[in-house]
Amino acid sequence: MKIIYQILGTLTCAACFTLIGCEEQGLLVNNNEVSYLRFNKDMTKDTTTVSFKVYNEGEDAKIPIEVVINGKLQESDLPFTVSADKERTTLPDELYELPSDCKIRKGLLLDTIYVILKNAPLLAEETRLLALQVNEGEGLKQGSRTYARALIAVTDRLFKPDWWSVNDIGTEDNPINLAESYYLGPYSERKYQMFLEELKTDNVVFDGEDKQVLRKYSLKLKNTLKRLNAGKENKEDWVKDENGLVIEVVVAG
Repeated sequence: MKIIYQILGTLTCAACFTLIGCEEQGLLVNNNEVSYLRFNKDMTKDTTTVSFKVYNEGEDAKIPIEVVINGKLQESDLPFTVSADKERTTLPDELYELPSDCKIRKGLLLDTIYVILKNAPLLAEETRLLALQVNEGEGLKQGSRTYARALIAVTDRLFKPDWWSVNDIGTEDNPINLAESYYLGPYSERKYQMFLEELKTDNVVFDGEDKQVLRKYSLKLKNTLKRLNAGKENKEDWVKDENGLVIEVVVAG
């Protein structure tokens, strides 16, 4: 019996140290009395980047942010609020609107809220950050630290989008990007500007998800380039990018 008590005592101490360690590291310790809300992106790795160059002039950006619930299961909708983490946020207050009616709908483990972003002249020169946090309350706490903030970088400058650079159809040893290999070809700022112009003719904002949209507007850009280059026998006279290279679109069709 003495041996058993010693073993139980050792296990109990180990469990205590593990629990303390988890709390010190900001890890979740779930129970059935508290709902933990966290964002769906690791803030140490994933920042949502928004460029107003993608939108029509004067258009606000409506950005979806996914929120995950852990802990106490809900028998009805769970309302909550969010705010800007002022220590991390550099975007002026007047350039964003936070949702007033946030909730995790009954039966869902993941739901979406929307943040409205506004453009301003300062964003043409620099990138500003909006850091969102869930406001804690009775029976409601923030989730693990690395998911406790949703970071949104906002600018009015053009940059290469993730969907044009991510390794989405290759392997670790042989990375391949779908947009570059089968639709638009190598990235250039001028080519991207022309692609965005094609999208804006139909008031379309492309987020990289719908490959039918990618194909449709890659073809439209290809046809635009054919029209602009028509009658120019010397390829040196064709439309070029900022690097002096002829703009070509590789999509078939």
